[in-house]
Amino acid sequence: MLGLQSQAAALTADVVKVRRSLVSRGVIGVSVVACSLLAAPPGSASSASASIAMAVVPGRAVVPGTADHASPSPTRATDLLSLAELLPNPTIIHPDIAAQVDVDLSGLSRMATELSAAHNAELDAATQAEQGEARQARLEAVRRDTIVELDQATTETNAANRALERAKVDLGSFALGTFVNSSALELESFSTDTGPSPIPTLAAGAESVLVTAQREATSRLDQAVLERQRTSDNLDATEAELVEVAAAIVDAEQHRDVASDEISRLEPLFEAALRTAPVVGTDFPVVVLDAYYRAALRTAEEKPWCGVRWDQLAGIGKVESRHGTYGGNTVGPDGRTDGEILGPVLDGTRFASIPDTDGGRYDLDPVWDRAVGPMQFIPGSWVRFGADGNSDGEIDPHNMYDAAMAAANHLCGSTGGLGDDANYQRALLGYNRSVPYGLMVMDFAKGYRNAVGLAPTASSVADPVVDPAVTR
Repeated sequence: MLGLQSQAAALTADVVKVRRSLVSRGVIGVSVVACSLLAAPPGSASSASASIAMAVVPGRAVVPGTADHASPSPTRATDLLSLAELLPNPTIIHPDIAAQVDVDLSGLSRMATELSAAHNAELDAATQAEQGEARQARLEAVRRDTIVELDQATTETNAANRALERAKVDLGSFALGTFVNSSALELESFSTDTGPSPIPTLAAGAESVLVTAQREATSRLDQAVLERQRTSDNLDATEAELVEVAAAIVDAEQHRDVASDEISRLEPLFEAALRTAPVVGTDFPVVVLDAYYRAALRTAEEKPWCGVRWDQLAGIGKVESRHGTYGGNTVGPDGRTDGEILGPVLDGTRFASIPDTDGGRYDLDPVWDRAVGPMQFIPGSWVRFGADGNSDGEIDPHNMYDAAMAAANHLCGSTGGLGDDANYQRALLGYNRSVPYGLMVMDFAKGYRNAVGLAPTASSVADPVVDPAVTR
């Protein structure tokens, strides 16, 4: 390229000298366009060498569907999820239980499997939608860049086309106006002081430069056209893939919505059924643990000095009624025993003598009092300590939530925080004046605490219990 530029510069200087001589003598009118082309300095926009040296704007070699593709995540297997995953936002049982406690789901395997499948489907669809949106954003960026490249390629194609037309015109004009029309003048007849006329040689060299310029302009145009076509094809492919990706996003969002609807249908049913599922490592179901735990949380809010724990209440529930199962009873999803647990008649025969204080309202005995409910309160104590533990508007000694709250109130009636074992033992003596009873309760409480490991977090609150019947 540098050799060609040097040759063109040398020939240009010589031809210009001859042109000036001939024109000054009025012998010939050389094409102004041709002389302008040849006289232009190398590297200028109007020179042949400059036209050749101008590079085609490089394209961004992105082939849609190959290097820019993100690998899609494989669909998850329908594995059985953990309780925390199945119920990320429980509304019936306390969230701490769903997050921290192991529950035996063997009796709920079908429902747990269906809910797991729905959660997995929702997660897969959401992941696919997110990946599609990320892919869409990348393709939009590629599309914008490709449009810029196409504009540049179009500009270069137009410039190359003009350069070729100019080279053709210059070559034709130079040949016709200077050397072809020999009838106007026999160039070979001219001579110089030192020998034959140099014009034939100069003309041949100039013509060679012009022919080379035309050939290189043609090559430049061919490259520009190819580059523009390649860029246009890339743009078409990118836009086509954008359409496909948009459709895939819509499809993924629809699948996600279907899965979300299925979760909304299954979740309350599963949670309601979960309340009667056994807590691993214990002898009570979730609803009973929920009652003990909520009573402890509510007491911590209302009587922060007391420090009663759920396991301390569970120890009492175990000794008093085997957590509401004494006499073949069971605790329903709402926390109420299916039958009414009544203690022995307190007529002084085997236990203390306590004449009737409630007219048989709670213990169904209008003559003598009897302990009632899963936490075994005598009617007089129930009137004093009874509470609505599940915010259902009733104070029912046969409901585990109400009974657990009443037991917490009773224990906190003693002095000193229950975090201290001595204080806890004294509080138990107020509940039942028997040292062996207190030691037995404390032993069971320790076992439950070690087996379950449920503890409040910084965000734990004693939210009202939701009636599971409402969610059916």
